[in-house]
Amino acid sequence: MPLVAEKRRKPLRAALSSAWQSAACLLLLLSACAIPGSVRPTVKIGLVAPFEGRYRYVGYDLFPALRWAVQEANASAAVTGYAVEWVAYDDAALAELALQQAAKLAVDPEVVVVIGHFREETTQAAAGYYEQVGLPLLAPTLFSSDCATGDGVVFPLGPPVSALAAELLYGVETAALVGDGGSLAAALPALAEQRGVRLTAVLSPHDCDWLEALLADEPPVVICTADPVTAGEVVARLRQAGWSGEFRGGPELAAADFAAVGGEAAEGSLLVTPWPLPGGGESEDFAAAYRQVSGGVPPGPLALPAYEATRLALDALAAEAAASGSLSRERVAAVLTRLLAERQRQAPQFYWYRVGAAGGLAPVLDW
Repeated sequence: MPLVAEKRRKPLRAALSSAWQSAACLLLLLSACAIPGSVRPTVKIGLVAPFEGRYRYVGYDLFPALRWAVQEANASAAVTGYAVEWVAYDDAALAELALQQAAKLAVDPEVVVVIGHFREETTQAAAGYYEQVGLPLLAPTLFSSDCATGDGVVFPLGPPVSALAAELLYGVETAALVGDGGSLAAALPALAEQRGVRLTAVLSPHDCDWLEALLADEPPVVICTADPVTAGEVVARLRQAGWSGEFRGGPELAAADFAAVGGEAAEGSLLVTPWPLPGGGESEDFAAAYRQVSGGVPPGPLALPAYEATRLALDALAAEAAASGSLSRERVAAVLTRLLAERQRQAPQFYWYRVGAAGGLAPVLDW
């Protein structure tokens, strides 16, 4: 599917329409390497994500999405004069390792843009380094700020954290907050006060008495911003203690670990994400085409934002290659700034899901 050098990106369905036709032949390609025999110079897209450790499922969810997007670009020669490759590094969701892997990418002059790190803490840990070396970073799961950040090189692709916090408070009059750091947990109390939402407790799940303190307030809603495993433990303990209220959270609850750890206690939980999850509505075409590229493996919750981030990177490469015939980190960062300026003027969209049996996610359509 050709990628054109344009400022406005095509809607998801239009972008995927011809992918159905090309996905079968893309299965024959084992990697996103340069076409054999090609004399075109190489440009690389870096990927940093956890491929080992607690969050290893994150990284392997991304491989087919990134491979698919890059193969489309090479098949159509979208980046004029260049063959596009991608290189992946594991940061194991550890801040120190995230910095090390960012440094490895920075010393390779063919790497002009990076996608990562898919965890807020590791992305923020490495962000300063990317700024220092001038290597553009697209961060699909990092929430943007309500304030303009200028023409830097770190590009959060998530919505403003205040917008996600406001969506989490939808329809809530009284709630308790259980979280352990992070921008979303930090934004919720002040926004709740502004909106007249009463937070009876703001607790860390690592405090020894968090459960007793929460149950004493009998909140009808618990908002949890912890990681998927911790959130699963939280909802399990709440249900075991007899709490029967509504449990809700952000994109973290879409991870399979939440339902696996929470078990039956996780059923009925509500979660909100800034992108549609595979298997429903707008993402149906994506999920079907992804399976053809992945050999039948279904996409996970981060596959779509990874694909969209890769397409955005390729749009920037294609635009700059067509305009100047050469690619540099500085020029690619400038193009990304222009492309994202249009996206930031659009109101963010949110998607609600309910956790069902065996961790299945069903769209909530009646809100």
